[in-house]
Amino acid sequence: MLCSRGVHSFISLVARTLSTYPSRYPHQMSSAVIQPTAAHTATVIFAHGLGDEGESWRGVISGEYENYRKPGELTIPARLPHVKWVFPDAPQQKVTANFGARMPSWFDLFGIPLQPGQNLDKVFEDDESMRNSVQIIDDLIEAEVKAGIPESRIVVGGFSQGGALSLATGLGGNGWRTKSAGDERKLAGVTVLSGWMPLKDKFQSRIAPYAKSVPVFWGHGTADVLVYYKLAEMSVEFLQQQLGISIHDQVGAPGINFRSYEGMAHASCKQEMNDLAAFLESVIPKQSQKL
Repeated sequence: MLCSRGVHSFISLVARTLSTYPSRYPHQMSSAVIQPTAAHTATVIFAHGLGDEGESWRGVISGEYENYRKPGELTIPARLPHVKWVFPDAPQQKVTANFGARMPSWFDLFGIPLQPGQNLDKVFEDDESMRNSVQIIDDLIEAEVKAGIPESRIVVGGFSQGGALSLATGLGGNGWRTKSAGDERKLAGVTVLSGWMPLKDKFQSRIAPYAKSVPVFWGHGTADVLVYYKLAEMSVEFLQQQLGISIHDQVGAPGINFRSYEGMAHASCKQEMNDLAAFLESVIPKQSQKL
């Protein structure tokens, strides 16, 4: 579908809400948060991209940046007043693609841009640091469960590197984890914005038994030259052909709803945000709609 080129995701820091939770990283982790304005019955955990921070995406989702919302249109939190949003900050770690410099990163990346090799044979990601970050997201999920939100009312998502992480977290089993949880942790859904399927061979061997039944929203711009559109296409094809995950146009149904945004670069846009909101309205609706 047609979409404006969008706005780059790296937006300056405005404010931050500190949130402490257990993790394999010894320092305090932080998250930006959008609190629900109605009774809290669902949670979205959204991971930013390489070099970014959670506050950037809090601003996008909250509607503070007009580039992502049509005039007069309700913000995503207004459409989903029962949803709490958590935007965790990635740990600072060395990134090979950035000449070994330390920066916010969910896992080490070996090269940028990300272009697919034949049969997705290129390896871009470090397994150990990705597994550590899957555990970070798992810890956030566990905190929400302890607060009374069932896993069936929790969505994980992310942009770029965060999208790859969310795919591993939401569709992966215990092989992705530093402690057991994944084979029993079926979530309400997964969202992937400008992301890709990480570590093809390991992803296939670590898939969760329920992966085919998880709804996935996947959006990608056709003009992306950082995470190439072809890589997203090949990732989705692999998940369909090798792992049996269905591809369809039905919003919120089990399997992958893949949306292309013509002319959009490595960014998001108004139409993608509207499509994301529609997906969330389907998989984590207001409780009254389920009765």
